[in-house]
Amino acid sequence: MPTPFTHLALAEEILRDGDLIPAARRLLTAQRGPFLLGNTAPDVQTVSGQPRHTTHFYRIPPTGERPAYETLFATHPALARAADLPPAQAAFVAGYIAHLLLDEMWLFAIFRRYFLGDWAPRPERHFVHNVLRTWLDRQDQAQLDGDIGGTLRRVEPHAWLPFVGDEYLRAWRDWLAEQLEPGHESQTAAVFARRMGRSPEEMEAVLRSPALMDEQVFGRVPSATLDAFRREGRERSVRLINRYLANWEAEEAL
Repeated sequence: MPTPFTHLALAEEILRDGDLIPAARRLLTAQRGPFLLGNTAPDVQTVSGQPRHTTHFYRIPPTGERPAYETLFATHPALARAADLPPAQAAFVAGYIAHLLLDEMWLFAIFRRYFLGDWAPRPERHFVHNVLRTWLDRQDQAQLDGDIGGTLRRVEPHAWLPFVGDEYLRAWRDWLAEQLEPGHESQTAAVFARRMGRSPEEMEAVLRSPALMDEQVFGRVPSATLDAFRREGRERSVRLINRYLANWEAEEAL
């Protein structure tokens, strides 16, 4: 699914989106750090060691039709009403559900459509999928402004998730922030290579070759499809966040 830096880049686009309701814009702008962390937080299982479905609220392949964010709220109803949460936690959860939505969109629109066929053995298809995600990761990291690492480091979770300890959210926060500091690089390629039992150099050979990227990646997944995914992902995320924070707007009016 999209990498943390892609989620962060889209979170920044959401903050600039003119279709956010006023209350959502005020809250998320004031609580930018928690919102940004929330947009990456379902991937905390990387440091917590939890099974992926316990932080993403869906399995691969999916076993039902209910969206992951609805499963999250059904499982942990205290998170479902933003107006009952402290501002930082409400912004964090708004980011969290945007991540879940985007991941499921990627699963259906990109992964299942382009990487579940029989055009190559499964390990090779997963390799190409991870090369694509790493390429997008680098494009998005380059677009992030220089203060995001510091913004993330200043976020202090306080029992924001009943299923993840604060110590793991802090460890995840710091791991991301370190990669965003000057002189540091994304570790995405190394992480994916290790998971696949491949070398980072194999991934770099494709990533650094426009000809190989066109042949192996964009020959499979058209750039127009990726652009459409991003556009729809941003639009649907904004609509979801507006629904989630609508009660927050009502509380402000009281």
